[in-house]
Amino acid sequence: MNVLRGLLFDNLGIKLIALVMALLVYLNAYTDRPATKVVSFPIQIDGLPDSLSLSGPLPAVVQAELRGTGKQLIRLLLTEPRLRVSVAGVAAGSFERAIAESDLPLSAAGGISVERMIGPRLLQLQIDRRAARQVPLAARVNGTPGAGAAWNGRVVLLPPTVRVTGPAKVLANLDSLVLPSIRIDGRRDTVRAQVAPEGLPDWCVAEPALVRVL
Repeated sequence: MNVLRGLLFDNLGIKLIALVMALLVYLNAYTDRPATKVVSFPIQIDGLPDSLSLSGPLPAVVQAELRGTGKQLIRLLLTEPRLRVSVAGVAAGSFERAIAESDLPLSAAGGISVERMIGPRLLQLQIDRRAARQVPLAARVNGTPGAGAAWNGRVVLLPPTVRVTGPAKVLANLDSLVLPSIRIDGRRDTVRAQVAPEGLPDWCVAEPALVRVL
């Protein structure tokens, strides 16, 4: 038993270092093997004039199956390169752009080839005039105050409206923005919260982003 314990625990630090080095050598050799992997490239729209806004859905990523060594593919995943699409000079309306293998940001990742494009192969965008308007906020209060306390039904919003910027057609149909529900269960004092409007349409931005509820 003492012999076995000695084999296991004598020079334990040296043995752990040797184990780690052996693991690193194995991983280095393993990741030098050819491999394939489906990689997602986030889409970034460049060159959109300040007077215009995207409108409607936009694919988040373009996917492709790539071939390279394990190291190359891991390095690519860690850097997360974006697929840039320029819309400089466009006007309001529909915009279409075919996505080809040459559009993938692989120039800095030498040795990686494209096995197949998964898609989307066609990027379709809706572009609208950018507009801004003040939109009123609607508060929601749920729950029952604690014993001996009562709520008078009054809610103070600071500010009571927010400036929303986004596609003109979307803003034309935006009557109000709802705030997250404020819970007053068991409370006997003034409830204060700082929240962001819910249900903000795509490509819209509210200023200020947070609203105080009293």
